Amino acid sequence: APVHADPVLARQLLDNLIGNAIKYTAADALPHVSIRTTRAGDGMVEVEVTDNGIGIPAGQHEAIFANFHRAHPGAQYTGTGLGLAICRRIVERHGGAITAADNPSGGSRFTFTLPAAELPAVEVAATGATAR
Repeated sequence: APVHADPVLARQLLDNLIGNAIKYTAADALPHVSIRTTRAGDGMVEVEVTDNGIGIPAGQHEAIFANFHRAHPGAQYTGTGLGLAICRRIVERHGGAITAADNPSGGSRFTFTLPAAELPAVEVAATGATAR
């Protein structure tokens, strides 16, 4: 589903979420990332990014969006703890929201919303009708 968003920021949002999904996969596992979109009834598009990674520790599903928060500190998983905070700022700047949850089949599920893009009207020359 098309969205109305700054393309540079939307790319950074997806880069961060997909990059984390790959980075936080166990060393002996093949990363699997799935992205699904649905058009919500409130003029927004819901985007769901799921992975088969190591998941989010209990009690940290909200805290991971704070500046410098690292759910998995240590040498094995490097980072600044800013990626998900930046994701939240990008989504909120567009009037949306982002949440994190456990993926029922293992790993994580991030869900965010962005404004739906209005599809341009398409002229149908033969009948003179306008379609959307």
